[in-house]
Amino acid sequence: MTPPNLSLLMIMICFWLTLWLVNRYLIVPIQGVLDQRASRIDGATQGWLDQQEALRAATERLEEELAEAARRAAALKAEKRQAAISAREARLAAARERAEEKLSSAVAGLAEDAEKARIELKDRAEALAAELAGRLLGREVG
Repeated sequence: MTPPNLSLLMIMICFWLTLWLVNRYLIVPIQGVLDQRASRIDGATQGWLDQQEALRAATERLEEELAEAARRAAALKAEKRQAAISAREARLAAARERAEEKLSSAVAGLAEDAEKARIELKDRAEALAAELAGRLLGREVG
């Protein structure tokens, strides 16, 4: 029988020792760094998702406030428009009333002037008729 080959035993011891050293000083620390990195990435992702949700909620709230402000502005605009229409109608009614008063005053003045003109024309017509009759008859007609 041949004696066992010690070199194989030494190679196996070197292999297991190297494996243990690589595992202890290289693989485990790198795995820890990778785990920390993964947890930081997960935390950052969750924070980003939380911020996105907060942004979405804030955007919705601002859009609702903007819509409410637009509704209030539209209501205020309608109210002011109605007030302006009412004021315009009141001014128009007052202007119409003043115009009607001026018109009735003018009509009354014209009627009075027309009556004076009729009386004056009647008197003048009588005077002209008397003068014409006097000239035709050659004497003064009274």
